[in-house]
Amino acid sequence: MVDFAEAIEDCRILDPGFDGSEFTWAKNGLFERLDRILVNERWAQTLETTRVTNLPRIASDHGPVLVRCKVTSNNSGDRPFRFQNMWVRHEGFEDLVRGDWSQPTESGGLLNFQIKLARLKRILKVWNKETFGNIHNNLRDMEVKIALAQSDFEERPTPENRTEINRCIAEYIRLFKMEEVF
Repeated sequence: MVDFAEAIEDCRILDPGFDGSEFTWAKNGLFERLDRILVNERWAQTLETTRVTNLPRIASDHGPVLVRCKVTSNNSGDRPFRFQNMWVRHEGFEDLVRGDWSQPTESGGLLNFQIKLARLKRILKVWNKETFGNIHNNLRDMEVKIALAQSDFEERPTPENRTEINRCIAEYIRLFKMEEVF
């Protein structure tokens, strides 16, 4: 056991501690902590919290060990990414996704998948901001434009002013449907 403790210290490995039962194995009145989680410094820096729970022994003499981690947030107050259903109705969405997804990465397997998802997330956030902006604000702004167009029409009932009212109302309906899908 002393050699094991020295190896842990030499490798600079940390024991994050645990909750739950003190022992992970029991048989014939013997109780031992055979199973444990050890992490290195990089793990501790990358993951804000590592929580280890020794679960109860139910169907075996071994109790399972549950590890829960919380990734350190590198963003400074950014809102989490959320896929918007309204995007799929935009004519340029599929081409944007297909074009980005087909770009190669220098990795393979799950790392390739992770890199592509992260890259697509960044592109979609920028595209959403440029293409849609803030839907709720756009809707309120369009209500103001409709009121102004109606006021202009009441002062000068020309076909051009009537066309402007209709254009603003059509845009309002389009924005309203977007908000509904949102």
